[in-house]
Amino acid sequence: MKLKTILLSLSLVLMLSGSALAAKATVHFFVLPAGIPAEQLATFNEFLVKTAGGYTVSRSTGGDMGDLGKGYAPENVSYTVSAPRNVARQIKAYLKTNCGKDQVFMLTWPAERVE
Repeated sequence: MKLKTILLSLSLVLMLSGSALAAKATVHFFVLPAGIPAEQLATFNEFLVKTAGGYTVSRSTGGDMGDLGKGYAPENVSYTVSAPRNVARQIKAYLKTNCGKDQVFMLTWPAERVE
C-alpha cells in the first residue's frame, strides 16, 4: 500500500512539474496594410526582434465592416509575435510614432510554449 501511495504521489509531482516548467508567453496577432514602405517594415521587423525576440509575417487579404458591399479585399501583412510578456502597447506605440498607424487591428492571448 505504501509503494502504491509513493508511486501515485511521484506521478502527480511529475505531472505538475511539467506544467510548472512550461514557458509562458503572450501571442500577438496584428494586421498592417501592405502599402507600408519596405524600409519602414525592415526597421519595424528589427524592433520586433529586439522587443519580442522575433516574429512571423505573411501576406494576407481581408476586409472589415467598412468594406461590406464594396467587393474590396485589401492586401495586408499579418504578423504573429510571441513574447515572454505582453508587448502590445510597445508595438502599437512604435507603429503610431514611426509608421503613422493610429489604428491597428491586434489580438493578444496568453499561451504556453511547447518544448
